[in-house]
Amino acid sequence: MDSLVLTQVTFWLCLVIFLRLFTYRRSGARFRRGVSLVAVLVMGCAGQTMISILQGSLHMQPQSWPLVVLLAVFACAIWRSRGNLAAVLKSESPRWDGAERRHGPVFRERRVVRR
Repeated sequence: MDSLVLTQVTFWLCLVIFLRLFTYRRSGARFRRGVSLVAVLVMGCAGQTMISILQGSLHMQPQSWPLVVLLAVFACAIWRSRGNLAAVLKSESPRWDGAERRHGPVFRERRVVRR
């Protein structure tokens, strides 16, 4: 029973991922060849997973629930970004320039005081 539920959830999550990436519209976003190739690869993997489930050659075991949860998180991230895979893969942390390592914490405090 658990195997059937996990297999069906996997199918629907892959369908969501495939359709959301397939219907993505750039609307002024920058074209990035690498991200486009990754999106095509993800769509191909999701499509192949759906085909395998429909053919009956893929059954999710009860021990594979962490993988299904990971797939659900990925599907939610793609849905929230409206299919923009670059937004899913983008890091939110600022770039580190190494100023505090070169000059130490004293320099950083002086720089703040000068402003």
